[in-house]
Amino acid sequence: MKFLANLIYIIKFALLGGVAGFVVLFFIPNSPMSFNWSEAQNAWDFYQQQSNKPPTVATITKQEFSFADAVQKSGSSVVSVRAFRKGRARPAQDGKKGDMLVDLSIGVGSGVIFNKNGYIVTNYHVVAQSIRVAIHFSDGRRKYAELVGFDQQNDIAVLKVDIPTPQVAELGRSSDVKTGDLVMAIGTPFGLFENSVTLGIVSAIENNPILPRFQTDASVNYGNSGGALINAKGQVIGISSAKFSLDRNDEIGINFAVQIDIVKEIFDEIIKHGRVVRNWIGISGGTLTRAGHRELNPGVDFGIGLFVDGTEPGSPAEEAGLANKDLITHYDGQLITSPEFFRKLFMATPIGQKVEIQIIREGKPMELQLKLREKPVS
Repeated sequence: MKFLANLIYIIKFALLGGVAGFVVLFFIPNSPMSFNWSEAQNAWDFYQQQSNKPPTVATITKQEFSFADAVQKSGSSVVSVRAFRKGRARPAQDGKKGDMLVDLSIGVGSGVIFNKNGYIVTNYHVVAQSIRVAIHFSDGRRKYAELVGFDQQNDIAVLKVDIPTPQVAELGRSSDVKTGDLVMAIGTPFGLFENSVTLGIVSAIENNPILPRFQTDASVNYGNSGGALINAKGQVIGISSAKFSLDRNDEIGINFAVQIDIVKEIFDEIIKHGRVVRNWIGISGGTLTRAGHRELNPGVDFGIGLFVDGTEPGSPAEEAGLANKDLITHYDGQLITSPEFFRKLFMATPIGQKVEIQIIREGKPMELQLKLREKPVS
């Protein structure tokens, strides 16, 4: 028992000595265990400074949640368009029916000022079959416009006025647009509410080689046709053109805009030739879906080729022997990696030239000769 008592006494003494040594090292400057009193003082001073500051509330800048700058940048370049044709009115005069020739409004829409020389782009269906087109500018001026030319396939028409125009639209690039991008539609819905703005996103990008369009949920109504679809920077990235709806009242639907790169091509062709001079192939199609790729198993990687889902009667495609469910893999020796690339090659081909195309039909590769020609004017 005496031995155990002595052992306990020694252990207590050793522990007490260790604690004392630790305390000494804690207060000795420059020792490995010394406490940095200056850092502690600095930390305490910083705490006191922050405690004396008034509480701050996080602020949200205007630019984060307002698109006023973008709208202001492009809004003045959007105009109202009204189309007229001659018609007869028979008002009552002194109890007798009269007869007079008047201008009847047959279409209302919107337009975008494309350059400083007075050229304006709108939808063809807004001005089709009209004999007179009136433009109302955002600064209040009104002027009749001349129809320079149109492209019925893409529903684009070019007008011209002979007065200085207000702000010219800044044009973006279709290749910069991504699904999910914020966009705004500017136009004159119902021909009444000029420069109205609606907000949405790019719901889908349709890169059909013949009719490339942007799908958006930004609200578009009668009178918005031909107006601007702009991005958050205020750049015009599309021309509002169509609305698809299964709703009898046309209140709910999917809205489409012609991609701005296509509009630029059409505009340049009309200014140069008065019409669009283009090759004609006469197919509809696009990228084969993953489900379709698995089902058809064409023997090429997913995304390669242009899937044909329709041909026009009497078209070069039909004459060459193209058919539904064909997959065009090569055009003039070049691998088709996307509908956009096919369109680029196709549009660069001189009218009347013969082109060899390679296709896959029911799993078998084939070669066809395609002779392009200009699309007949409808």
